[in-house]
Amino acid sequence: MKRYVILAAALALAGCAGPPAAEKAENRPVNAVSAETLAALADCPELTQLPTARCGLITVPRDRTRPGAGTLDVGFALVPHTDTSQPGLGTIVPNPGGPGSSTIDATGDRFAAALTPLLDRHDLLLIDARGVGRSTALSCPALDGPERAFAPLARQREMIGECGAQLGDRVADYATNAVADDIDAVRATLGLDRLDLLGVSYGTYLMPAYAHRFPQHTRTVTMAGAYAVNEDPTGAVGAAAFRRAVGLVCERSGECDGATVLDDLAALAQRLRTRPETLEVDGHRVALDEWQFTSVAGRLYSSAPDTAKQLSLAAAAAAAGDGDLGPVRELVTASLRAEAEIYSYGPFVLSDAQSWATTCHDYLRDFDYADPVATRTADYQAMVAALPDADFAPFSAESWVTRSNYDTGACLNWPADPTAGSPFAPGAALPDVPVLVLSGDLDANTPSDSGRAAAAQFPQATFAEIAGAGHTPASTPEGADAIVRFIAEHR
Repeated sequence: MKRYVILAAALALAGCAGPPAAEKAENRPVNAVSAETLAALADCPELTQLPTARCGLITVPRDRTRPGAGTLDVGFALVPHTDTSQPGLGTIVPNPGGPGSSTIDATGDRFAAALTPLLDRHDLLLIDARGVGRSTALSCPALDGPERAFAPLARQREMIGECGAQLGDRVADYATNAVADDIDAVRATLGLDRLDLLGVSYGTYLMPAYAHRFPQHTRTVTMAGAYAVNEDPTGAVGAAAFRRAVGLVCERSGECDGATVLDDLAALAQRLRTRPETLEVDGHRVALDEWQFTSVAGRLYSSAPDTAKQLSLAAAAAAAGDGDLGPVRELVTASLRAEAEIYSYGPFVLSDAQSWATTCHDYLRDFDYADPVATRTADYQAMVAALPDADFAPFSAESWVTRSNYDTGACLNWPADPTAGSPFAPGAALPDVPVLVLSGDLDANTPSDSGRAAAAQFPQATFAEIAGAGHTPASTPEGADAIVRFIAEHR
């Protein structure tokens, strides 16, 4: 892997301080990177779809509270504005979510395409979060490769806990606040004043954390597929959004009746709960039970909408009602293969280790890390047992809140971490800056109610629901247009 130019100025105090130019920038607005700073960055010949991009690398502390803990690198790519006859109007910093997803190589070209109308006068600054891509990518033996995709729930939890143990004293290094601090270190190094923040999915969790820590450097915040930092979108609100989305897909396609599909799904979930099947998928023996089926069904409404696949779920449930589980088997097999392919990409594109290191550090939990695993598990199981199944129809409460990749008990085996906790406390004051929050009406991952809660974190926020969009609206023409108009109006 080619290493990129490390800006000499960023080495000062192991990345804790920017160069003199950055200090001067605090006293005057700097909207775009200067020609001198741009010239100090390296070419990025491998970013063929971003031919004008310039790449850099800064070194930052692993843990800013422990200077002796060592350092790691944070990689970034800057796409300069194209109209050099006029001053730049701003710098847009996007994050594609995850956590654990690369911004530069995995999604940089897509951000550039979506934001094209702004890039004549705005710079685009792509930063890989610590632990993934060009930023000292993180991995652990327990989560290397695609095996987790085929593992049952209990084994997935064990694998995640094993990864935490393998991280050792790095286990607390990937908190969202640390990622926010890294973004600001890049900002200071480049001598910028304020940033236009664009968060997608987990990025809608990261960007409020940045705004909370650095309000003076936040110009605007745009969030697509959003959820609030101290709200949990994985519970009944997501199940309700799933039911609504099924109805909307049927209504708009004219191919099914939403109520009938939900009844068929409920019957299939009940059948798999009491009489699970077995699948052989690429050499893996997989239980086809209610949990596995709920995980697959949830995925179909937790990403960009695909009407054909969503209708295939309805058809598979109907066929199962007639005694034919063949379509269900095909649907689950295809979903597992797609998941396995994603995990096989490796930490340059997607770091499963970084994803869980951030998740298990920051997200809300129904147990206490100070307790032994047996106590945590008992507390968690009691919480799940108290959930009313009716709120999670057509699935059981347990299968919905534990579905793969959205398991609220995923971190039960994580090492005790006294630093773990939310990036900021409930009710914390966030800056009075322009904020746009977009949700898709077909999104059961971060549904519209979660988007409204995300907007309510800020004093000045506009919420909009995009019809026909799933997770997330930024990938639709309507959503991208709303983002472009919002940033342009507030520049």
